[in-house]
Amino acid sequence: RSPLARIRMAAGLLPEEPESAHWREAIVRNTQVADRLIESFLDHVRAGELSLDQSADLAALARAAAAATGHGAAELQVDAPPTLMLVRSHPLLVERLVANLLDNAFKHGKPPVQLLVREEGGSALIEVSDAGAGVPQAQREGLLQAFARGDAARGTPGTGLGLAIVARVVARMGGTLDFARRDGRHVVSARLPRHP
Repeated sequence: RSPLARIRMAAGLLPEEPESAHWREAIVRNTQVADRLIESFLDHVRAGELSLDQSADLAALARAAAAATGHGAAELQVDAPPTLMLVRSHPLLVERLVANLLDNAFKHGKPPVQLLVREEGGSALIEVSDAGAGVPQAQREGLLQAFARGDAARGTPGTGLGLAIVARVVARMGGTLDFARRDGRHVVSARLPRHP
């Protein structure tokens, strides 16, 4: 990341002339893309290596991930209790799980997106739904692999790591991941045990 920061800084030092503005913007834009790519790689590594030795408030982390999307209430509805604690967890992994589900819904689905968090039968349920077509049944298993991208995602920027990170975190926490079509909406559900 240090070389990217130096490149961005150097781009900011380019003369403020109309003929160089296009190049300066292109440099900054491309370093931002590279930075997001590196962050995705790091998230994928963390998903497999961070210790599950902490408690995490799923409800608070879900609300924070929703707020970080920058989408208003018309595009993103959140239904979460005041608190919902998970043990044998890690706050960063839980936040990335929710953030990646929301990111996928906005990138590949269609608003309004709904985020539901609740306790159900001793488990914590996270559901993200959108009004898009969803993931075809034949592609679901493949899209959980690192760097896999569906046909519909070909023209959309991304690394193909979002669902792989989600699947890895859910598996490490002993949970399950499910895709469904319900009431005309595409629903991705992650169910996590609240206690080991």
